[in-house]
Amino acid sequence: MTTALPTTAAAEPVKAAAANAAAPDLPACVTEFVRRIVPNTAAYGAARETATHIATDLRAELYRDPNTANDHYIAGSVGKLTAIAPIGTVDLLYVLPPKLGITDPDTALKTAWAVLKSKHEGARIADDKSGVLVAAKGLTVRVQPCLPRDGAFLVPSVNGWTLTNPIAEAATLRLADSMYGPRLRMMVAVLKAWRLHNDVPVSAFALELLAQDFYASAPRPHDLTTALADFWAWAKKRTPATLKTPGASTAVTVDAAWHGKAKAAYWRVTLAQSHVVQNKVASACQEWREIVGPLFPISGEKIGVLTVNP
Repeated sequence: MTTALPTTAAAEPVKAAAANAAAPDLPACVTEFVRRIVPNTAAYGAARETATHIATDLRAELYRDPNTANDHYIAGSVGKLTAIAPIGTVDLLYVLPPKLGITDPDTALKTAWAVLKSKHEGARIADDKSGVLVAAKGLTVRVQPCLPRDGAFLVPSVNGWTLTNPIAEAATLRLADSMYGPRLRMMVAVLKAWRLHNDVPVSAFALELLAQDFYASAPRPHDLTTALADFWAWAKKRTPATLKTPGASTAVTVDAAWHGKAKAAYWRVTLAQSHVVQNKVASACQEWREIVGPLFPISGEKIGVLTVNP
């Protein structure tokens, strides 16, 4: 039985108003860019289904009971609906049966690997000891064998067990949805695209936590371009920092290594705003393309020509 994190309508926070209309201004181009990088409901569904099949393989060997409930959770960006397209990795938390008596992460990893290697060619333990990596249907499923602990889960890491609470993380985002609408998720999507395009030395999860902190710290503009400019300026002052993770005693440490690229993004978006004032929308869009990558449309392009979502 699948025990997945609760889903919300946020899987598709942006709808294209006119699939074949020319992008008339910067906000329309930003909206189209987010539409291009946010996976749709079908993509999320396919990723969850792939991970669920892996869980079924584990259940057949470890529990030997097809009716076992609450044995796995779809976590990470797919579980929280914060992935960007195309989805490449799915995190699967798999709860080990108590009868195995497993207490250390190395044994947990080896147990999961022993089951999966016989069913999935190339299954291997990740170099960072975070899980067992399984390639399936064009995705990588990272299986994290885990132990329940006070409503959260102990998962393997390079430093031993780490406490995580994917249910609390998802609930925190749903609360943000009720307070800010889709704005926070849209910001997270753009920040993840910026991180990948510029090889920014900060984790995607850290950016997600920082974006939540940013919105919680003060009223924020509705316009995403303005909010992102404010975020890059704010985040340089906010970090280095240790960020608490929802529902868990562990924390994420963010250093200053990414400040240079955050500063560069801030100045480019400031230049883009100057172009908008001068009615040079195409030039503004070009600056944003430099910030977040080639999927950002240039004003005048046909919306949809670079669409990556199925």
